[in-house]
Amino acid sequence: MKCPYCDGTGEIANPTLGTCLTMARKRAGLTQLELAQAVLLSRGQIANIETDRTDIPVKTLLRLADALGCSVKDLLP
Repeated sequence: MKCPYCDGTGEIANPTLGTCLTMARKRAGLTQLELAQAVLLSRGQIANIETDRTDIPVKTLLRLADALGCSVKDLLP
């Protein structure tokens, strides 16, 4: 089965905020629940952000970057 993010090439094709967040979360070694607790959201809200089903306010993006130890720029496609 091909990777849904890179189509088997190793490079992300058309990255989205959701895919960037997923990769940053995994690099940080956090589960969706752990990240959600760190930024005061539900696991479902994190899942919706990661699958690009919802838009998020800038303040949430800032909290996510802080919790992941990265910059907002790292989360943007």
